[in-house]
Amino acid sequence: MTDVPAVRLRVLGPLEVIGGGDRELTPSAPKLRQLVALLVVSGNRIVGIHEMMDELWGSSPPASALATLQSYIYKIRKNVFEVLGDTGVSLHTKPNGYRLDVPAGVLDVHGFEELIDQGRKALDGGDAETAAELLAGALAFWRGVPLANVDPGDQLGVQITRYQERRKHALELRLEAELQLGRHRELIGELKTLCSNHPLDEGMHSKLMIALYRSGRRHEALETYQTFRRGMIDELGLEPSPMLARLHTAVLVAEPELHLDGESTLELALRPVQIVSEYIDAASGHTVAGNEDDGEWGEPAGSRIAAAAGLPLGGPTQQVRSVPRPAQLPPDIADFTGRAKVLTRLESRLAECRDQHAPLPVLWITGMPGVGKSALATRLAHRVRDRFPDGQLYVDLRGGGADPVHPRTVLHRFLAALGEPRSALPDDIDEASELFRSRCASRSLLFLLDSAATTAQVRSLLPGNGDCAVIVTSLAHGLAGSELVLLDPLCDDEAHQLLTSIIGPQRAGENPSAVDRIVELCGGLPLSLRAVGTRLSRLPGWPLGQFAERLADPRRRLAESSLPGLDLRASYHAEFQQLDERDRLVMQLFAMRAGDPFTAEDAAEQLGCDLVSAEGVLARLAERHLLQAAGTKEGLVGYSVHELVRVYTLQRLAGN
Repeated sequence: MTDVPAVRLRVLGPLEVIGGGDRELTPSAPKLRQLVALLVVSGNRIVGIHEMMDELWGSSPPASALATLQSYIYKIRKNVFEVLGDTGVSLHTKPNGYRLDVPAGVLDVHGFEELIDQGRKALDGGDAETAAELLAGALAFWRGVPLANVDPGDQLGVQITRYQERRKHALELRLEAELQLGRHRELIGELKTLCSNHPLDEGMHSKLMIALYRSGRRHEALETYQTFRRGMIDELGLEPSPMLARLHTAVLVAEPELHLDGESTLELALRPVQIVSEYIDAASGHTVAGNEDDGEWGEPAGSRIAAAAGLPLGGPTQQVRSVPRPAQLPPDIADFTGRAKVLTRLESRLAECRDQHAPLPVLWITGMPGVGKSALATRLAHRVRDRFPDGQLYVDLRGGGADPVHPRTVLHRFLAALGEPRSALPDDIDEASELFRSRCASRSLLFLLDSAATTAQVRSLLPGNGDCAVIVTSLAHGLAGSELVLLDPLCDDEAHQLLTSIIGPQRAGENPSAVDRIVELCGGLPLSLRAVGTRLSRLPGWPLGQFAERLADPRRRLAESSLPGLDLRASYHAEFQQLDERDRLVMQLFAMRAGDPFTAEDAAEQLGCDLVSAEGVLARLAERHLLQAAGTKEGLVGYSVHELVRVYTLQRLAGN
């Protein structure tokens, strides 16, 4: 018998922190309980300061959020984790957040997941008896709704949903094992309850149909199918899947292979594989039952079902190719900061467009170099990925470099990821694009096209249907019909929060005025703030005030706020190279102006040209993100040069 650990953390039900002697240590204050829950479910992973703030206060944290969070950390460290003593459960302060160490066997989720994996392996190995026992043990960890005594924010809400999906998966595996063991009669009541609670779940209804059929209640199995079909049509306007339709046909013709001695058809019913679109089309257009007058009822039922499944009519069963579900998104950034309103708006936009008859939603995220386009796009993609069940595809188009990726190369990569044999990929880009759109037509996919050089590079990479979605990042302005998202630098509060999350709240609190100065000199650009923060984290003894003084020197600023892979100078250089000589000279003149915004009339006076010519050059420089444009109090368009762009331009002028 396994010993019960002295310390137990439970989240598969109300949150419980149990110390030695069964001492209850769960905080009573709601916010403290919420914070403990976040640390526990993120066990052995650093939870960033911003993650905690997002969870506790969402997009509207109070002005004192950082100080309040630090007081919460102090309380739970003292009253919960330090009380646990030398048990291996301990809370550690990290440069950009906190990490709760959770040993094996302490958190109920770990035991739950381990038994699921073991049960799955036993089932795949043909040991249904062991699988049923292991999976029942996994489900026994559940004590109710996960974190039932916690008011969850966005992050805990995602975890709760994930846990519930995993429980449903474990339940389906256990039911499958029980059916293989011939316990169909015992399962009917449970399956009827599950089908009532999940009226559109095909897997549960298929298992109920099999259990009823094997129990001699074929008419109820057929009624179950008809009830499910009516619900699908009424609620979604869809017919049941070909897999369930084949099972219905097998029940209708009293297919003997549905009994336990018919392994091939049992496998089809209990372990449905995803079938490529041409097989699905063939199955949905095949009349299995036929017409009695045509003599088709004389054909063996097993052959008819094989034909409907797209399998050969004779000889050994061949394995049907499965449809890949790519998951290519790059890792989300743990200390992503700010942009809450933009993320909410873009999530709503994607939700509105999830309609087969709607135009393809294309979100085109643009802004000056270093403003955080890729980070925002990645965070957005991770937040909406569950809405695209057929997968997510990603590519870095390398638009900021000298050698952008050719669209044909991207199409070939995407088609291969979607299951197309590489030997069948057409070399002609138009043919490849047509094949790509065909393969996307019946799927719900999310595409992240990062760092596009031009709209032409993107155009052939777009699927054709509105059940997909595309997120593009680019210095160029958007494709016709796309929704343009122009990112500005972070506001002071968000920039301060990002730098603090990287260097740690304790160090930031040692010299707040130096932190403010560093934030100001970086101009709110996440890339520069991250480079500066990383540099400071590597040199923990470097006084912040001394670093701020070095950064204030224009000759050093770009070098001090850059690291390999985090360097704005290459992006600025590429933008300048695309200007003609006259526009470069104009940009240098603007960089020498005072920092206040200026209008087109001011520019015309400075350049000694007419207003139309001045507006033209201003538009070209703003399109390259070398100028920032914003409305003025007088209703005019005001232009300004970002501080780091100014420094780079003046360095070019000086020949540095």
